Amino acid sequence: MNKNSQSYHLKRIVRQSVIAVVVGAVLLLLSLGTNIWMTMVTDEELETTTYLNQYRIASKTLTYAVQAYAATGEQNYYDDYMKELNEDKNRDIAWAGLEKNHITKDEWQKMNQIAELSNGLVPLEEEAFALAGKGDTETAREHVFGKEYSDTVRQINSLTDEAIHQIQSRLNASKMTMRIFQICIEILYALSFMYLVYEITRLVKFSRNELLEPIVKVSEQMTELSAGDFHTELSLQVDDSEVGNMAGSIALMKQNMTLMIEEISNVLESMGDGNYNISIEQEYVGEFGQIKESFLKICEKMRDTLSTIREVAQQIDSGSEQLAYAASDLAEGSTEQAGKISDLVSLVDNMYHSMEHSANEATETVKLSSRASHVLITGNEKMQELKETIGQISKCSEEIGEIIRTIEDIASQTNLLSLNASIEAARAGEAGRGFAIVADQVKDLADQSAKAAGESDKLIERTVMAVEKGIEIADEAAASMDEVMQGAKEATDKMGQMSELLTNDVNNMNHINENIIRVADIVDNNSAASEETAAVSEEQKAQVESMVNLMNQFKI
Repeated sequence: MNKNSQSYHLKRIVRQSVIAVVVGAVLLLLSLGTNIWMTMVTDEELETTTYLNQYRIASKTLTYAVQAYAATGEQNYYDDYMKELNEDKNRDIAWAGLEKNHITKDEWQKMNQIAELSNGLVPLEEEAFALAGKGDTETAREHVFGKEYSDTVRQINSLTDEAIHQIQSRLNASKMTMRIFQICIEILYALSFMYLVYEITRLVKFSRNELLEPIVKVSEQMTELSAGDFHTELSLQVDDSEVGNMAGSIALMKQNMTLMIEEISNVLESMGDGNYNISIEQEYVGEFGQIKESFLKICEKMRDTLSTIREVAQQIDSGSEQLAYAASDLAEGSTEQAGKISDLVSLVDNMYHSMEHSANEATETVKLSSRASHVLITGNEKMQELKETIGQISKCSEEIGEIIRTIEDIASQTNLLSLNASIEAARAGEAGRGFAIVADQVKDLADQSAKAAGESDKLIERTVMAVEKGIEIADEAAASMDEVMQGAKEATDKMGQMSELLTNDVNNMNHINENIIRVADIVDNNSAASEETAAVSEEQKAQVESMVNLMNQFKI
């Protein structure tokens, strides 16, 4: 890697800053660990001291209780002693707590001595309890207040103080060592922080001087280049660093762009003067090579185009005269054609009016046919009503027949009654003669009713037959009316279709008439245009000659 490059310097500063951060983090963790360890040591010291004091206080409590009991013989002191020994068990608790802490071998030796001395007092205390329990308090006091007991108690207290002092001295020494280690870590942490600040300062200074300022200058230079200014100097030193390489690339780009622009300007000036026989000498690098290829293609195509235009101009010059003659002939033909088209317009207009009259007549015929169809539909409806009425008459005739048959039954019964009445009158003799006369009259009336009923029945039968005949005739008439209606409907539909066809023909003829009128207008315009073309052809011939002379000025 180039050691003069900005990326190398930036990576080195960043790497050193990262190392400083990592070292600072490690030192911070060590400092936190040291504080935690010191806290644990302090807690252990406090806990160990507490357990030792608890052990000593419990021993003093037992000593006080046995001495008080030996002196007074009061039972409560004995109870206090037994409660401390069997229930509270502060010495056992303290001893178990000390076993959990980190006590050295020498310290355990002192603790064992204290335990042995305490156990040596138990026989004296038991004898004192026994004597005091018997009431011999004086002898009991000699046991617990005597020289042996007192010396042992003082020795226990002395060893306990020595154990506490030894443990505190050891823990204080450990704390002092950890404190010194912590101070060293804090000093190293402060140095690493200062080094980190130094590296950050270097990084900021490097970013401002080596990165930001060159970027600003390059940005300003690129702004000038984007505005088309290729002559502004870039105040950056060209070297093998990234910024130096960028400055060199910008300078090379400006030089190449300036040379290419000058050559392109010269080429375009030559092309503007009509000289397409050109060559490009400048080297076009990268994507600019397409510009060179495009110029060469443009020149080649322009040469081909100008050659083609020159040939075409000569051909147009030779054919312009023939075009003038042809335009004159076209003008004469167009004038004659306009006359023929005018006659055709008149003929089509007459046909249009005739077809329009036929279409109107067909429309009126359709209307008349529709009205006749409506009348037939109304007649058919009346015929259906007549058929229904005849049916009702037939039904009534049948009902009358039923009534006549009822009358015949009544006449038959009346005749039977008159016969019975005659028989009864004959039995009555002279007294029933008048009744016999009435019976004869009733019989005559019954015979007449039967005869009239029979004649009415025959008349009704003939009426029913006539009604049935009328129904058949009405059905035939209704069928005939249906056929007539169907035919009238078909005739009306066909007349409607014919009317629509005539209307469509009229519209088509109208369109034909309009198109012919347009054709006539076009023919008139063509006639006028042909005359103008003849005049323009003469002018075109002169212009083509001028164009040929102009094309001869180009160098291809």
